[in-house]
Amino acid sequence: MSEIIRFESALLGEHYYKIKHSSGLDIFVFPKDMTSTYGVFSVSFGGNVNEYLCNGERVTIPQGCAHFLEHKLFENEDGSNADDIFASLGAYDNAYTSNERTAYLFSATDKVDEAISQLLYFVTHPYFTKETVKKEIGIIAEEIRGCVDDPYDRCYMNMLGAMYFENPVRNEICGSEESISKITPEVLYRCYKDFYTPENMVLALCGNVTPESVLEIVNREIGDGRRDFAARLESFDEPKAVKNAFVEKIMPVGKPLFCIGIKDCEIPASAFERYRRTEGMNILLHMMFSEAGEFYLEMLESGIVSPGFDSGYSSSAKTAYVMMSGESDSPEALLEKIREHIAKCRRDGLDRSDFEREKRCVYASYISDFDSTEDIAFALTSYAYDGMDLFEYPKIIDSVTFEYVCELLDTVFCDEYFTLSVVRPENERER
Repeated sequence: MSEIIRFESALLGEHYYKIKHSSGLDIFVFPKDMTSTYGVFSVSFGGNVNEYLCNGERVTIPQGCAHFLEHKLFENEDGSNADDIFASLGAYDNAYTSNERTAYLFSATDKVDEAISQLLYFVTHPYFTKETVKKEIGIIAEEIRGCVDDPYDRCYMNMLGAMYFENPVRNEICGSEESISKITPEVLYRCYKDFYTPENMVLALCGNVTPESVLEIVNREIGDGRRDFAARLESFDEPKAVKNAFVEKIMPVGKPLFCIGIKDCEIPASAFERYRRTEGMNILLHMMFSEAGEFYLEMLESGIVSPGFDSGYSSSAKTAYVMMSGESDSPEALLEKIREHIAKCRRDGLDRSDFEREKRCVYASYISDFDSTEDIAFALTSYAYDGMDLFEYPKIIDSVTFEYVCELLDTVFCDEYFTLSVVRPENERER
């Protein structure tokens, strides 16, 4: 028997529903009277998986299986393709694979029920043959070569590889040409059987939908048979120190690219505290490194950094780091200036008025997200995997105090946790 739970926000005047389906699937329905309806059907199986335990058996799969599987599910046994079917409905469809999950999505202005049915159908009906898998190997190999030739991608991945020893975030989501050559229909069916179970999946919908209509479609397409999810990922021991403080590569670029990574090893166990830390770090980074700030303008006027400098904080249950990226004629000099700026902020203290302004901006960004069915659907998905209520977010922001941000400044930017990744132009090879 499926259970429907209603969540409300007096602050926003919005509500949504969580359906605990009898199959084990968690369904989130956010009714929103807007032009388009957006849907995301996701599975907790991403690029960081190449070994896992299932019913006591250790299973090793080639790197890139999750991404490969994402590609292949669009092809149906009758020869049709999900892309063509969505197009015939006047809908847009796509998919992506991250380190932690794979998501299949659509956007539709009409024939929404048909689009939901099609989304559920093609994801739950795998069909692979040796011929189609062999063909896909060639297609994904081209994609891999494109990533290898992309200097921005290389700079970022080299940073992760230098920062982490064991964390699978350092691995390529698409795999390598060698690893995907080992993928067979049998491997894909095994991955699908072990991970694509309703209990390990989330369906999030926002737009012209009701929980009753969605439940009827899910009952028809998935049924109520429950199959327990048995696959388990093993933990890994990641040292606090970075593997390499510096890494560089020569590529055809006009100006040196850089990615500065700062490893954060203090990842809270609770999802609430993890979200709080993420918002606190993003507020702190805006206070210190925003394009409207004194530091960035000083670096820009001195010519050390080019326009487009960016900073941000990435966090999940097992990975967290600060990243700063952009172009610079002297990445090493810029890194030294960043260290000096951090020391100055610690010495002189942060400005409370800057904090209050940035915190208001975070509130405004949260509220503005509710004008987009796409943003709501993705937010529901992210919060679902962490067992959080989307409307709890204001409480998270409220809990981020000025004193808390000052504490983050004192504890996160440790010198031994810095990594600098540089991609230099070919004319600097001799350096």
